[in-house]
Amino acid sequence: MISLKIDIYFSGFEQCLLIFAANTFNMIKKLFSYLLYCIYLLLIVGVGLEIFLRFYSPIEVRISSGKVVLPKNQKYLLPNKSFDKLAKNAVHTKNSWGFRGEEWDPASPRVKVLFVGGSTTECYFSDDKNVWTSLYARQLGKDYLVNNAGLNGHSTFGHITLLTEYIRDLKPDYVFFLAGINDVAVSENGANAFDNKISGNNLEGFVIRLEERSRLLNLLHSFYRSYQARKLDLADNLQWNLADKKSKYLYSEKEKEEIFRKHEAAQAAYAGRLKQLISLCRSVNATPVFITQPLLFGRGTDPATGMDLGSFPIYGMTGREYYQKLDYYNETMRKTGAENGVAVIDLAAFLPHDSRYYTDDMHFSDAGAVKIAEILHNKIEFDSNKQLHIKE
Repeated sequence: MISLKIDIYFSGFEQCLLIFAANTFNMIKKLFSYLLYCIYLLLIVGVGLEIFLRFYSPIEVRISSGKVVLPKNQKYLLPNKSFDKLAKNAVHTKNSWGFRGEEWDPASPRVKVLFVGGSTTECYFSDDKNVWTSLYARQLGKDYLVNNAGLNGHSTFGHITLLTEYIRDLKPDYVFFLAGINDVAVSENGANAFDNKISGNNLEGFVIRLEERSRLLNLLHSFYRSYQARKLDLADNLQWNLADKKSKYLYSEKEKEEIFRKHEAAQAAYAGRLKQLISLCRSVNATPVFITQPLLFGRGTDPATGMDLGSFPIYGMTGREYYQKLDYYNETMRKTGAENGVAVIDLAAFLPHDSRYYTDDMHFSDAGAVKIAEILHNKIEFDSNKQLHIKE
């Protein structure tokens, strides 16, 4: 009798286990089927978006197979609602080479002048007629063909790649380089997005190489970088209100020493890249000219706001220390130019520390562009043989 009860008990227990196992299996099967369905759906949507983005993409592809892709024959209409130091409804056009300025003709008998740099050269949000290179071109006159080959985010790594690929076809007579600010970021934070695409030596480089083959990945990564830039307060499409930009956190003296040590150690490599730019220019009989990068912060009182630009807390340090960080690169440019017979226009010294000339810490307002063109006109002289000389 007892044995029969035990048999019945275990028989019932086994049935419960079997039912539980069957239910669990069915649940896992349903979840797995649902997961496969979601993956299938995402795959279909992803393929559809990829095909669509091949025909229309809101994000330009600037790098392909490690090479610069220039934005040829483009026209951008920019409302500039967040700026009051730049013209509203600005028009930004690129010619058939992908540069700002009139159509570039390598065979032109005119003196051909090319400006190379990052966003402070390109001046993306400035109207065509208000970019400092355009203002200077008008001052030079009709005997000079001037183009702006600035590309947002490019450091000297990008400049080297650009010239390596295009300089022999462009045949410029003079190449001006406004460089340094993006090399600061390279030394402090590692390679920027462009440099990662060129090297591909880290995880981001691997991700970015995948982007080259997928417009969808390129779009998603661009949104992510934009989000990160806004989170870190590094977006260049917003005008600054200085009162809102004071850093709440300041680095310790030890942290600042480490930052400055990094930049000091980076100068030999930076000088090497500048020498590469010199060699690339001279290989096609073009004359290189260096321009140091100005900065709002550093010293003195801002005439527009009355704020002390030396003690102003910005990016975890004082304005004076921020300027000192950039000046490692400006000083290396001055020395490299002097040692290699390259003219240097010390714009960092000539452009006043005045917020009326900037939309943020480094990008120029329309008034700043006028001032820069005036400085270039006053400091550069071309003789009757169209040879460049720097006025003291």
